[in-house]
Amino acid sequence: MTEWAGRRVLVTGGAGFIGSHLIESLVGRGARVDAIDLVAQPVRLARVASDIRYRCADLAAWEPEGSQAYEYVFHLAGWSMLAGAEKAPETVYRHNVMATANLLRLARTWPIQKLVFTSAGGLYTNLPKYLPIDERHPIDPAQGVYVTTKRLGELLCEEFHRQYGLPFLCVRLFNTYGPRQATDFLIPSLIHEGLTTGTVTVRSGQVKRDFTFVDDMVAALIAGAASSSCGGPVNLGTGVEHSLGDVARTIGALLGVPVACLDEPAFGPMRQVCDRALAQRLLGWQPATTLPEGLALTVRSFTPYHGSPACQGGEEVAIDPEGYFRKPRA
Repeated sequence: MTEWAGRRVLVTGGAGFIGSHLIESLVGRGARVDAIDLVAQPVRLARVASDIRYRCADLAAWEPEGSQAYEYVFHLAGWSMLAGAEKAPETVYRHNVMATANLLRLARTWPIQKLVFTSAGGLYTNLPKYLPIDERHPIDPAQGVYVTTKRLGELLCEEFHRQYGLPFLCVRLFNTYGPRQATDFLIPSLIHEGLTTGTVTVRSGQVKRDFTFVDDMVAALIAGAASSSCGGPVNLGTGVEHSLGDVARTIGALLGVPVACLDEPAFGPMRQVCDRALAQRLLGWQPATTLPEGLALTVRSFTPYHGSPACQGGEEVAIDPEGYFRKPRA
């Protein structure tokens, strides 16, 4: 815990789901955290509003005011929705590629100990050649706009490391879930459906995925920044696969509602599970939260608000004209 006390840290995408949990953990460890995101009212950060500096800005065009001395950068900013990426490719390239290039340009002027770049397990082909998927598994960046831009982000980090010696670690995240995740994603969408309609429905109960609770993913990111490892990629996932049917039935039991598993075609591979051996060896990381435990915590966080994304982060937060936090409203 003490190794982060007083460290200057920048978190891009800090108002998002994983970013907000990461910032809470860093603040709890004594780090001096700045965050940047496009969210004008970052309600997810309400709990740490008085402990950080927040900048509402477009990272692709961001020019920091004054001199910066960031020692660690967690780059989580970017377009995260696969479904909408094909409809807005210019926007996705701006947020996932141009923003990364601008951040790397700026990072060259800072005393960086490590930049952690969050890439995606979705880079691996939709038809896995073997399971579990390790870092040697072939990737397929041509699957779509989102995956292509994530690969380009990795390549940019590699190039800045080769040309300028910028220390970085690329991590590929498999499915992450937990409190404050938007209902566009699978697990919160099932909880929201159960709360609002009284039923939980999945298209195909046989599909299997690897789900990591957000607190465990945050621990992995922090371990990656503190480690001596450079380059990557390093896969981050539990190494345990669960069927969507089991996920739905667990959520249904927690909510006390019936579950329907439809026999419809599934999106993506029927099975996808991460090999986390490299993360355990290099980062000393292993997840601590079982899926039933994580689902119970997630359901509990949604229940009072019926899944309203605007409420899941806490009370509303005021932003001053310069884009930084003021104290939360009473």
